[in-house]
Amino acid sequence: MIRPFRVMAAALAAMLASACSHMPDIGNVLPNSTSVTPDLAPRERVRVAIELLGEGDARRAEAELEAALEEQPNLRSASRLLEQINGDPAEVLGGGTARAYTVRQGETMSEIAQRFLGDSLLFYALARYNDLDAPNQVSAGQTLMIPRRQGVSVASAPSGGAESPATPRPTQPLASTPSANASRANELRLQGLQQLNGGNVDRAVALLRQARALDASNPAIQRDLDRAVRLQASLGGAN
Repeated sequence: MIRPFRVMAAALAAMLASACSHMPDIGNVLPNSTSVTPDLAPRERVRVAIELLGEGDARRAEAELEAALEEQPNLRSASRLLEQINGDPAEVLGGGTARAYTVRQGETMSEIAQRFLGDSLLFYALARYNDLDAPNQVSAGQTLMIPRRQGVSVASAPSGGAESPATPRPTQPLASTPSANASRANELRLQGLQQLNGGNVDRAVALLRQARALDASNPAIQRDLDRAVRLQASLGGAN
């Protein structure tokens, strides 16, 4: 009586094995969460990666940078950004003694990196050094720790020094009303975006800085300026 049961068990095991062999590969069914943007040149991928890093999406940024390096292995800006994603931020920034700095109204992480580290493209490593997931989230009054880099002068820092608390920047009395300033700032912002879309990044940065000077509380102007500054850095650092 035992033998028929053994035969049935063996047949059932064979059926299960056959069914498993025809099951689809789960890896091929699940969507690829790190797929890259199609039909982009390597430097355009770097620009996309910079925007993604600003928002804190390091995984997608890494995929874009790796794709850029596959097409152009000597693209230095892509290599440097990958190093900031995967490396120790303290080592990337030089590992010097850190100073405390209070962020001023309207400042971006890219501008702070340029002023104190001599390289605006180090914005992401500086954010990681301060445990910030998204560099775009830096805000006025926030205290950052910034490593001192040998050979980098901070003489261009605003009055008060890097270690001093933020103080209001002196402003000239304006004859125009706040609403007029906001309107003019919006015009300059739109002009800056047109220049940015046309590839004139330097002019775009200049216009957006003028817009911010007129309306420093406008988050859209600040966001666009931060993006333009990072794009400017990527173009200047690319081979």
